[in-house]
Amino acid sequence: MNNLQDDLPSTSKSPPQIYTFKRPYPQRFSLPFDVIKYMIKNCKSAKVWKKLITSCKFFYPKYPILPVKRLDVYFKPKCFADREIFNASKSFPKLWVYDVLVAGFNTNISIVFLNVFKFDLRVLSMSTQSLTFDEYKHLTSSGSIKEIYLKSCTIKNADGTIVTADKLVENLQLLEGFEMYRFNSLILQSGAMKKMVQHLNEFKKFRRFSLQGVQKKSGISFLKTNN
Repeated sequence: MNNLQDDLPSTSKSPPQIYTFKRPYPQRFSLPFDVIKYMIKNCKSAKVWKKLITSCKFFYPKYPILPVKRLDVYFKPKCFADREIFNASKSFPKLWVYDVLVAGFNTNISIVFLNVFKFDLRVLSMSTQSLTFDEYKHLTSSGSIKEIYLKSCTIKNADGTIVTADKLVENLQLLEGFEMYRFNSLILQSGAMKKMVQHLNEFKKFRRFSLQGVQKKSGISFLKTNN
C-alpha cells in the first residue's frame, strides 16, 4: 500500500534564487537570440549602446563597455566621465567616448588610452599635451570629428620628428573648425601650410581656422568660410 504522504504534493519551498549582474535573471526577448547576439557584437553607435544597457540589464554584462558623452581629463589621475569622478589609475570598465574629450594643463592624456575602447569624437580640446601621431589618429580617425582645439601641444612621428600641420587635418572630412595656439614652427615645414589649405578647401562644412603663437609677431590667423 502506498504511503499517502508520497502521493501528496510537496509543500517544501526551494530557496529563493539570487540574481546578480554576473548571474542575471533569465531574459526573454521577442526577437530570436541570434539577433540579440548580433546586436551586441555589431553595435556601431555609442548612443544606441547606451540606450540598450540602460533599458535592459541583460546587455552590459555581455559586453561591459560604458558609453561616455564627455570625458574631461584635468587632475591626474582623476578624470570626469559625464561629470562623474573616476580614477584612471584604477581598474574600471572600458569607455566608449562619443562626443567631447577635454584634456587640461599638467595632465597626461596617454594614461586614458589604456581605458578607452573607442573614440567617436565630435570635439577634441587639448592643452600642453605630448602625443605620438598614432595616439592623435586614435582620437580623430573615427571620421566624426568636427572641432579641434590644440594649445601648446606637441605631436610627433615614431622617429621623433614633428608631425606637419597638413597631417593633422588629413581625411577629416566633417571638420568645421581647427585652432592651434603656441605650437612648434616645424609643423609648417616642407610646404605643409599649402597642403593644409588644400585639404581644408575640400571640406564642405569647414568654417574656422586659426594658427597663433609661432613667434611673438608672426602669428597667423584667418577665417575661412564656404558659400
